[in-house]
Order: sequence, then C-alpha cells, then structure tokens
Amino acid sequence: MAMPSDHADAPIAAARPQRVRSGAYRIDLAARDIRHGTTPIDVEAKVFDLIALLIAHPERALSKREIGDALWPDRAVTDAALSQLLRKARRALGDDGETQALIRTVHGRGLQWVGALEADEDEAAAPDPPVPAAATTAAVAATERSGRGRRRWIALIGVLLVAAVAAALLYDRLRPEPAAATAATPLRVVVLPTADRSGDPELAWVRSGLTGLIGSLIGDGTAIETVPAPDPSGAADPADDDGAALSRLRAASGATHAVFTQLRKVGPVAELDVRVVALDSRIEYRDVLRGSAPAAIAVDAAERIRQRLQRPLPQAAAEAAGAAGIGDPFVAEAYARGIDAQMRGDATAAKKYFDICLDHDPNLPWPRLQLATAQIGTGETEAGVANAERVLAAARERGQVMLQVQAARQLASVAFRRGDVEAAAAVLDTAIADLPKPLPPLAQVDLLIAYGSIESERGHWRESRTRLEQALGQARVLGDRRREASALFNLAVVDNAGGDAEAAISRLRAALDAARAGGDGALEAATLLNLGGAEHNAGRSLEAALLLRRALTLARERADRQVQVFSAIQLGWVLAAFDRTDQAAALADSVLRQAEHERNVYWEAEARWLSASLAARREDWPRALDQLARAQAAFESIGLRRSVAQVLAETVQTAARAGDGPRAHATADAYRQLAAAGDDADRLADRLPLIDAELRRVDGDAAGAAAALEAFLGARGNDRGPVTQAAVFELGRWLVDLGRPEAALALPALDGWLAEQPAARALRIRALHAAGREAEATAEQARLDASAQAPQLDLPPELLAIP
Repeated sequence: MAMPSDHADAPIAAARPQRVRSGAYRIDLAARDIRHGTTPIDVEAKVFDLIALLIAHPERALSKREIGDALWPDRAVTDAALSQLLRKARRALGDDGETQALIRTVHGRGLQWVGALEADEDEAAAPDPPVPAAATTAAVAATERSGRGRRRWIALIGVLLVAAVAAALLYDRLRPEPAAATAATPLRVVVLPTADRSGDPELAWVRSGLTGLIGSLIGDGTAIETVPAPDPSGAADPADDDGAALSRLRAASGATHAVFTQLRKVGPVAELDVRVVALDSRIEYRDVLRGSAPAAIAVDAAERIRQRLQRPLPQAAAEAAGAAGIGDPFVAEAYARGIDAQMRGDATAAKKYFDICLDHDPNLPWPRLQLATAQIGTGETEAGVANAERVLAAARERGQVMLQVQAARQLASVAFRRGDVEAAAAVLDTAIADLPKPLPPLAQVDLLIAYGSIESERGHWRESRTRLEQALGQARVLGDRRREASALFNLAVVDNAGGDAEAAISRLRAALDAARAGGDGALEAATLLNLGGAEHNAGRSLEAALLLRRALTLARERADRQVQVFSAIQLGWVLAAFDRTDQAAALADSVLRQAEHERNVYWEAEARWLSASLAARREDWPRALDQLARAQAAFESIGLRRSVAQVLAETVQTAARAGDGPRAHATADAYRQLAAAGDDADRLADRLPLIDAELRRVDGDAAGAAAALEAFLGARGNDRGPVTQAAVFELGRWLVDLGRPEAALALPALDGWLAEQPAARALRIRALHAAGREAEATAEQARLDASAQAPQLDLPPELLAIP
C-alpha cells in the first residue's frame, strides 16, 4: 500500500501530546480513552481510530482513500461504512453533521479535525504522536515479508497507528467492559460458526470444526465460559454498525462477548479474520492471521482472543493444554475435523478423528471426552464410560472446572439411561464435592437441571420441580435462552409424569420458543421431536405429524442424524396409526440402514421396535416377535433397561395376541426379574397389573382379564400416562370380543382425552359395528378416512431416506 501521490512528500506531523483536550473532552491516544469531564465515553475501536487519525493531521483534510487505506488496509471501504463511522465519531464527541464543531466535511477533499487541541494539563513528556499507517507502509511490508519466514502466519488488521498506539501494530486493543475486569465474574463468550469464504470444498469442515476448536481453547469455565453458538443460519457476522443484530445475539445467547471468524484463501495461504465484540458496549477488536493450516491459525487466534479479553489461560489449564499438544497443527486439525463430523451426526468419522488425536497424545482431555460422547452415542457404552472417567480424573487433578462438569454429566447420563438413578446422583455428588466454590453460573444451571432430572426419575416430583425452577430462574437472569429451554423441557417431563399432559405440552411450546429465540437449531429440532410425540399421545396426531415433519426437515438441513433418526422413528409410529404402513416401513428401513452403516445399536433397536409394531398390525406374529427379540437384545447390549422393560411388556402383549402362552409367560417372568433388580422397581411395577391381565386372557380367562383391567383403570382416576392408555385400548378390544361393545363405547377415555387418536376411532368403529349402529360406524369411518388422507401425512420422497 502506498501513500496517495498528491501527499507522497507530506511531512509526518510534528510531535503532539498523547493526552489532549478539545473543549470538555479529554482524549488519551495511548490508552485509547475518551472522557467528557470525568465520564468515560465508550466507542468502538474503528471510531477511536478515525478520531486519532484526524487528530494526527489537523493541518489538512484526509481523503476517503487515505482514511480507507489506514482503517481498512485489506479491503475497499464503502461510502455507507465511512458515513456510519463518521456519525459515531461525531456523536461520541458531542458533535453532529450540522454543527461540525470538531470534525468538518471538506467537500471535494475529505474529513478534517477543526476543533481546538491543547495538551492535557497532567501531560508528562510523551512519545511521538500517532501517524497513519500509510507513512510506515514500507517498514510494515518489510516486517511482513521477513516474518513469513519465521512464522506460519502474521496478523494484518490494526496496522493503523504506530508510536502512541504502537501496541496495536498487529491488532487493535479491546477494552473489556468494567464488569469483565474481575476474575470473579466470568465472561460468557459465544463463538459463532466460521464463515467459509475459501471456495475450497476440502475446507467445508472449518465451519463447525474451527468453532469447536476455538471454543475448547478459550473456555475454562472460571474466567471464560463458552456458550453454544446460535443456529448457523443466523450466524453470519453482522455489519459493523448492525447494533440490532448484536442485540439479538446478546439476548439469544446470554453472552457478554461474541467471536466471529471468517476464512479466506489467497493462493496457498489461509487468512482467518477474527472479530471479537463486547455485546453490551460494542467495543471490538479485529485481527487477521495468516498461515498454511486453518486449524493452526485458529489455535493462535484463541490465544490472542484470551489475551485481548484480559483472561490469560490459568496456569494449570495452560500446562495441560501445552503438555497435551493441542496447539500442534496436526492435532488441532484432527480435533476440528472430529468436531465437524460430530456436529453432522457422523459418529464414525468423529471417532476416527478423535482417535487420531489420542494416538498423537493420549493425554488430550477434550478429544477424549468427545470420543466418549461419540462412543456412547453409537452403543460402545463401556468404552465411552472408561474414557469419560479418565477425563474426569484428569480434569479434577488439573482444576479444569467445565471439563469436570461435562465429564460428570456424561457419566451421569449413561447411568441415567441405564435406569441406575442412584449411580447418576452419586456421580454428580462426587463431582460437586470436588469442584471449587462458588461454581461458575453456567455450571450451576447445568447441574441443577441434571439433579432435577434425577429427582424426576426417582419420583420426587416436588424436589425435581424446585431444582428445575431454580435452574429456569438462573438461566433467565443470565439471559441464556438455551438453558432456559432445557429447564422448560425437563419441567415438561415432571408435568407429564404428574398426569398433566396439557401442562407438559405448554412447557414444551415455551421451550420451543426459547430454543428459537436462542437460535439453537439443534435444541429446536429436539423439542419439536418431543412436542410431536406429546401431541400424538394427547390424541392430536395430525398436529403431531406436522411437528415431526418440521423436526425431520430441520434436522436434515442441519445434517443432524441423531434427531433425524428419532424424528423418523416417531413419525413412523404416527403414520402407522393412520395405516400409512408403507411410509412407516420406509422410515424404519432407512433408520435400520443408517444404524448398520454407523454401527449404532441404539438406532437399530428403535428401528426394529417400529418394524415389530408394523408386523403386528398385519398380524404377522412371527416377524413381530422376531423384531421384538432383536430390539430387546440390542437395548440390553447397551444397558438401556427402561427400553428393555418396554419391549418386554410389548412382547407379552404380542405373544398373548398371537396365542403363544408359553412365550407370554416367559417374557412376563423376565419383566418381573428386571423390575425387581433395579432402583426403579415402583415405576416398572406400575405395568404389572396390565401384564397379569394379558396372561389371564392368554390362559383362557377372557372375562376375568377384562374385569381385572376394569378394576385397574377404575383405581387410576384421572391418570393419562402410557400404562393407562395401553390398558384402555386393550380393555376396549377385549370388551368387544366378549360381546360387550356398548361397555367399550362407554369407556370415558375413548370419548375424552383419547377421542381423536386414530386407534381410538378405529376401536369405536369396531364397537359400533358390533353394536349394530351402522350409520354411526359409517360416519366415524368417513372421519377416520378423511384424517388418513390429510396432507400433513404426505411425506416428500426425500424425507423417507436419511442421507
């Protein structure tokens, strides 16, 4: 970059004080500080740069080209951007475009400082004044050329001023907000997905990969907490002057600071633009780093971000990171690629990349924890637990708070899924005892939610609600919409367990709103999935189909295979209820193929369970029982005893309907043994009266079985849980078979909370025919047929397959 020709021989400005006054304003060029009297004036970095540049040359107007070259050395500046900057500079100094008391627009020439300037009375002998970067271009260029031989990259942004702003030769100074200056108040930083402007398809992994890498390196849970990034669709770096977008990001994430990154390629050289913004004050810092490897540049960027936020990595964490070699370019790229694969739901690729990291150095904690997550998600539970336990021990020794919390939550989650609630609680109890006090705010919320879930599983509804309400309140104080959504989601579980399905649905809708406001597409899709299931259970199956289609579509857009799989399974159950068995079977087969490809036993079990139900609808009992047996074995292999119990209960019902008494009795015995062996005996025992009634029926006592179920339902009052629902449908079928169709039609649930369920309508039609009420049966059949043809159930071909 060269000086404009009309000023090529212009002398460098004479030395000026570093602290100057202009009317009531004091400007400290070295400290980059502006005060009106004693009141500090917050300005963005570029605004201060413009003011300093104009003060350096009060003798003349600076052209747009000069200002652009100095402030934006690596890109062209638009008139709109310069106009916005000028307005902000004038506003900061109490000036405006009409008065132009300090900064004047000289038509045809540019901008000139015209306000009075005098040395601050407290000014001591000062170094040379700031001069524009254009005057030192040759020296900077020489530094860059020689630097490339010694370093893999070099920063470019911030070569605006030397002398008074010498420290900003490579990057501007970011001044944290006052509240951020105390170590007791952690910064909350959101790292947005990297904008890939490289044009290189081989670098598609950087969008999620560099985000995860930078987040892992800057967040330690004590001085800095990293919060999840909003959905990639809303993650673009807002314009410099887009305050509304930054406000939305602040409200969505609860973060104090945001990190935006953009990757470009210039020949073989990669350039990473880094922008860090304090979301309240809008003070920012920019940097550009160069190198041959994007991941290596990101490691350096993370270090600089911590320095600029005045949060150097704690010694223990620094030693751990250094010893583990996370800064090694090879390891950094493998880790980033693993994060990207995990975000896309490709657990097989994720495990491969995290294994590469650990082959290089087995002491890497974050890759090992990510490997544990991928292993547990694909059914390699024991290996995943072993890795999570190893991470927890290392994090405890090194004092890495958030790593401890995440590892403990992972272990508690496994115990929770296995139905060992006490083991889950013990993991969290031990972790909390080992953690330093007070806990970081985000860790407090996470642990409250985890404990609330455990108390819910224990059946301690009051304690669960108390913890979850505390978590909800804290999340709202922090402005963390994602954790707010998570707390609401778990409160919905408590409401549903208490028999209040409508309250649960209301909570889920509030959670959906919070997830959307937080820009969290993953949480939005997961909430849509569960809301769809809840609406289906409440009898609003067409509404459920819409929600599940949206969940499946959103998960597909995000390449989130986990949510795609479970949305497809749940949608398959809804379609089956309307006898759309071909589409339901296509979804089950698609999930099964994906499960085999990913070697995901969990997905396989869910797909086989759905396939068993479809076979039972056709009364293909051998296939139904075979698929149930395979689902049971798969769930057992990964220790999901709750799911094993549900499959066993369905096997009893299927065997009884098939007339296979020995199979029904043997399976019922297995169910009782499972129920007696766990901490959730009361919950599993809740289904035993239904199982016993099914055994009585298969043994030939149909009337006694029906009487037992009638008594069972009579004792359950207003309960609307899954056991009650199953008992209602079973009793209705039995009453029709016993020649008591009017008794079946009189079941309150069939005309009440289950009235709109396709299964309830089908049962009413059967009972009406049996009662000789043909006109009513025909009308009900017409309504059911119309529902089955509803457009909500029509799936485009692309949704029937998981890519």
